Amino acid sequence: MGKVLITGATGFIGANLARALVDDHEVYLLLRSRKHAWRIADILDRVQVADADLLDAKGLATALRRMRPECIFHLAAYGAYPRTQTDAQSIFSTNIRGTFNLLQAARGVDYRCFVNTGSSSEYGIKSRPMRESDLLEPNTLYGISKAAATMLCAHEAREQGRPIVTLRPFSAYGYYEEPFRLVPSVILRCLRGEDVPLSSGEQKRDYVFIEDIVEAYRKAMRLKSPRGDVFNLGSGKDVSVREVATAIHALARGKGRLLFGKMRRAAFDTASCWKADTKKTAKVLGWKSRTVLKDGLQKTIRWFRENKAMYGQ
Repeated sequence: MGKVLITGATGFIGANLARALVDDHEVYLLLRSRKHAWRIADILDRVQVADADLLDAKGLATALRRMRPECIFHLAAYGAYPRTQTDAQSIFSTNIRGTFNLLQAARGVDYRCFVNTGSSSEYGIKSRPMRESDLLEPNTLYGISKAAATMLCAHEAREQGRPIVTLRPFSAYGYYEEPFRLVPSVILRCLRGEDVPLSSGEQKRDYVFIEDIVEAYRKAMRLKSPRGDVFNLGSGKDVSVREVATAIHALARGKGRLLFGKMRRAAFDTASCWKADTKKTAKVLGWKSRTVLKDGLQKTIRWFRENKAMYGQ
């Protein structure tokens, strides 16, 4: 049972990863504050918590020397939710300066893997499945900042010979997701019997179930000698918002109506193509998304039905 450090453990993917690893690893969490720790409140007594800030380079280095983790999972980020996280200074300071500080602090630790979390937003809009070798053309500040962080990690891996890899999740969904995101918002409204206001529904995304995402992080721990590699985490299929909402409505037996066209489409949305090319991930990482959308949605609906009190229901 080795030591693992997780940044961003109060977030959606980070919390699911922490919960998955706590049974068979010595888990350390880097928390700036416990104010938003509702996703991990019931496991805090089973993990070690370091009260440190990614923007405090000196404190961060001290914390890492004290913990000496074997694996570092970097999931802390700001700006992934463009309707609520809009401060440009925070986007760049957290995602770029924070990543730089963590890489620098980790130089004092003999870790065997450092897993950075990228984003499909790094690619920008493409006309075909997105490959890791594609030119990055992000069309949001968040995408720009995540692309810069990925490049910082690749540079550190090459220049310092460190075992660093970046995973690029596409549209993850599942347990503990933010309530305003598509899948939870439709589920919660269906469970309440309410109408569901939506955009036109034409936008497409590559949806990946959280259990599959967590399994990819586990596999990254066992990757032999990574040196700045990047891997897409997607299903390889893009599905429209309309299809996802309609499937949830049917599976949850929603009594309200799906009101398409009632919400404005975001500037970064696309109806053409947004899906991962997963050939490299399957070949090198040995991972592929195994949960079909219907099964993942059924599991998610069941979880939300059983845990709706967490969302004030």
